[in-house]
Amino acid sequence: MSTLPSAHDPQPQPPSKPGNDECCHSGCTFCVLEMYQEDLAAYEEALRAWQQRQQVAAAPAAPGIKKPRKRA
Repeated sequence: MSTLPSAHDPQPQPPSKPGNDECCHSGCTFCVLEMYQEDLAAYEEALRAWQQRQQVAAAPAAPGIKKPRKRA
Protein backbone atom coordinates (compact mmCIF):
# COMPACT_ATOMS: atom_id res chain seq x y z
CA MET A 1 0.00 0.00 0.00
CA SER A 2 1.44 3.33 -1.03
CA THR A 3 0.68 6.32 1.13
CA LEU A 4 1.80 9.89 0.79
CA PRO A 5 3.29 11.40 3.94
CA SER A 6 1.74 14.52 5.34
CA ALA A 7 3.82 17.65 5.87
CA HIS A 8 3.58 17.40 9.65
CA ASP A 9 4.48 13.68 9.78
CA PRO A 10 7.21 12.97 7.23
CA GLN A 11 8.31 9.41 6.55
CA PRO A 12 11.45 8.41 8.48
CA GLN A 13 14.58 8.13 6.35
CA PRO A 14 17.00 5.20 6.58
CA PRO A 15 20.48 5.80 7.96
CA SER A 16 23.40 6.05 5.57
CA LYS A 17 25.24 2.75 5.23
CA PRO A 18 28.94 3.09 6.00
CA GLY A 19 31.36 2.41 3.21
CA ASN A 20 33.56 -0.70 3.11
CA ASP A 21 36.60 1.36 4.09
CA GLU A 22 35.01 3.10 7.09
CA CYS A 23 35.55 0.22 9.54
CA CYS A 24 39.12 -0.27 10.70
CA HIS A 25 38.40 -3.79 12.08
CA SER A 26 40.30 -3.08 15.29
CA GLY A 27 37.40 -3.56 17.72
CA CYS A 28 36.65 0.11 18.40
CA THR A 29 34.24 0.91 21.21
CA PHE A 30 32.08 2.90 18.80
CA CYS A 31 32.38 0.82 15.64
CA VAL A 32 30.68 2.43 12.64
CA LEU A 33 29.16 -0.92 11.66
CA GLU A 34 27.62 -1.47 15.12
CA MET A 35 26.34 2.11 15.22
CA TYR A 36 24.81 1.60 11.78
CA GLN A 37 23.01 -1.57 12.95
CA GLU A 38 21.61 0.32 15.96
CA ASP A 39 20.50 3.23 13.74
CA LEU A 40 18.95 0.78 11.28
CA ALA A 41 16.95 -0.95 14.04
CA ALA A 42 15.71 2.43 15.32
CA TYR A 43 14.77 3.44 11.76
CA GLU A 44 12.81 0.21 11.20
CA GLU A 45 10.89 0.76 14.45
CA ALA A 46 10.17 4.39 13.54
CA LEU A 47 9.05 3.32 10.05
CA ARG A 48 6.60 0.74 11.46
CA ALA A 49 5.14 3.36 13.82
CA TRP A 50 4.86 5.85 10.96
CA GLN A 51 3.12 3.28 8.73
CA GLN A 52 0.60 2.56 11.49
CA ARG A 53 -0.11 6.28 11.90
CA GLN A 54 -0.63 6.59 8.14
CA GLN A 55 -3.08 3.66 8.15
CA VAL A 56 -5.05 5.17 11.03
CA ALA A 57 -5.16 8.56 9.31
CA ALA A 58 -6.33 6.99 6.03
CA ALA A 59 -9.00 4.80 7.65
CA PRO A 60 -12.59 5.94 7.16
CA ALA A 61 -14.45 7.27 10.18
CA ALA A 62 -16.33 4.70 12.22
CA PRO A 63 -19.92 4.28 10.96
CA GLY A 64 -22.70 5.48 13.21
CA ILE A 65 -20.74 8.38 14.66
CA LYS A 66 -21.96 11.63 13.21
CA LYS A 67 -21.07 15.19 13.97
CA PRO A 68 -23.90 17.15 15.56
CA ARG A 69 -25.60 19.51 13.15
CA LYS A 70 -25.41 23.19 13.86
CA ARG A 71 -28.70 24.95 14.27
CA ALA A 72 -29.29 28.00 12.16
